[in-house]
Amino acid sequence: SDVTVYTTRPDTLFGASFLAISADHPLARALSANNPEIAAFCEECRRQGTSLAALETAEKKGMDTGVKVVHPLDASWELPVYIANFVLMDYGTGAIFGCPSGDQRDLDFARKYDLPVVAVVMPEGEDAQTFAVGDTAYVDDGVMINSRFLDGMTTTDAFEAVVSKLSAQTLGNEPQAERKVNFRLRDWGISRQRYWGCPIPVIHCEVCGVVPVPKKDLPVKLPDDVTFDVPGNPLDRHPTWRHVSCPQCGKDARRETDTLDTFVVSSWYFTRFSEP
Repeated sequence: SDVTVYTTRPDTLFGASFLAISADHPLARALSANNPEIAAFCEECRRQGTSLAALETAEKKGMDTGVKVVHPLDASWELPVYIANFVLMDYGTGAIFGCPSGDQRDLDFARKYDLPVVAVVMPEGEDAQTFAVGDTAYVDDGVMINSRFLDGMTTTDAFEAVVSKLSAQTLGNEPQAERKVNFRLRDWGISRQRYWGCPIPVIHCEVCGVVPVPKKDLPVKLPDDVTFDVPGNPLDRHPTWRHVSCPQCGKDARRETDTLDTFVVSSWYFTRFSEP
């Protein structure tokens, strides 16, 4: 069987040292069915959270599945397949090839699991014989090295050469590669720790948790008597505004002091224009 990967850097394929798949990848699920250790690791990956912030800050962990894949540019070259907690099923194809010399996350992963690190791109003017990657990946454009038929090319030309070669090769009944534009929605915080903006109509109660402000109490209005003499959000320092009773249980609770960013406010203008 084959594994489809998504990459923005086909020019660095000769720097590949592992293949990483998501815990929800069909291959990972198939392996989990017969291997309790893999199943437990996949479950741990699912629990960690999938927000961009969670992925960036979580310790990068992987498990060697024991499965090997054949390198697309060399039938005699095999790469280990890892399940990794930083690969998501809903981005690309849920599988990536790791190029440690050209990606910091892949580099950290390779150092942790003692995988090869082969520099395949060097800055213009460096010496291919001596250029090496230490603790920092080289992520910029440059000249190809240690990459067989790509050596000496610019990264742009190497990108085209690899795409052309793989597009012309077949795997099964399909081209081995195809160009594709991928869009990725990133998490975007719409709240700000400040006075300016629309109050978020939420109350925090130690008993009930997060409780919406009842409709009869809307809109929540900002207090006029705030001070800006010290940095930070003046709503956090206001003596009375944030102290309220919980709408559900009546116990002491506090208002949300973050406000919505002004672009949220401006996104409602159209309703005013259509209903003057």
